[in-house]
Amino acid sequence: MQSLLLIFTKNPTLGKVKTRLAKDIGSSRALKIHQALVQKTQQAIAPLPFKKALFYSDFIPKDDTWSPHVDYRKVQEGKDLGQRMEAAFDWGFSHGYRNIIIIGTDLWEINTEIIHHAFALLEKNHTVIGPAKDGGYYLLGLNKKHPEIFRNKNWGWETVLEDTLQDLKPQKPILLAEKNDIDYLDDVREFPELESLLKP
Repeated sequence: MQSLLLIFTKNPTLGKVKTRLAKDIGSSRALKIHQALVQKTQQAIAPLPFKKALFYSDFIPKDDTWSPHVDYRKVQEGKDLGQRMEAAFDWGFSHGYRNIIIIGTDLWEINTEIIHHAFALLEKNHTVIGPAKDGGYYLLGLNKKHPEIFRNKNWGWETVLEDTLQDLKPQKPILLAEKNDIDYLDDVREFPELESLLKP
């Protein structure tokens, strides 16, 4: 029981997902984009041999499309994203997992190979990070606790990755290829399959 994948997702509630994107395309289409990203994430994690824990933003539904793909379903705990991620990592370490990676459901480019490669890197390195173009990160892997990286951050700002790397400087974190989270209309337009969902 060594490796654990944490997945953070929002409950698919109209008006509460992809709110920045919804300002340009409306809440209904934003929900459709969210659902497509969730499905893409499910496809990416399904073949992975690691244990998987899904953390919902608000509540655990009785039944959903995630059930066949994950081993645990939980609710995120904490006031901000840093507190919620720290609590999830703490839960994983307390249950005996050694290599833990967290991802969200905002990346259209996510695939099985990216996550598998990150776990392989984590076998020989303390930290692995997937940088996002917006200044954050789409993947974080740890094999020991680093509470400082979850604290004193302006979550949602373009300084998150830079500040995190500064905290981890002594650990010499390994960086994956930069990818683009789907948060705005321009992000959607980078991918024809996603953009097609905007049509009436």
